[in-house]
Amino acid sequence: MAFAQSSQDLRIATHDGGLILFCRAQTGYGDWKVTEINLDEFIGNDDGWFVWDGVNVSQSAKSIRLEGTILTADLPKADGGYRERQGIDLNDRIGNDNGKLVFLG
Repeated sequence: MAFAQSSQDLRIATHDGGLILFCRAQTGYGDWKVTEINLDEFIGNDDGWFVWDGVNVSQSAKSIRLEGTILTADLPKADGGYRERQGIDLNDRIGNDNGKLVFLG
């Protein structure tokens, strides 16, 4: 299940060399647990575009923000220029498994 319907207090931060999504996620019993997932393990930058199944997007991204479930950033292209600001919907591939954020590969 996508996480947005069962999560709250979403935020991102760079921590221990990764781009971490933090939130409170609801368990099957209705309790709320603080959980996190390292987005750098699943999202990359391919010539200025966000890509799933990539890695280390935070190493090249500038001005990273979370707007609801949309991760936005300025991403450099291979030639060093930038595309217009890019976004990727985390709800497409991040899920809530009983209070734990998981990648829905």
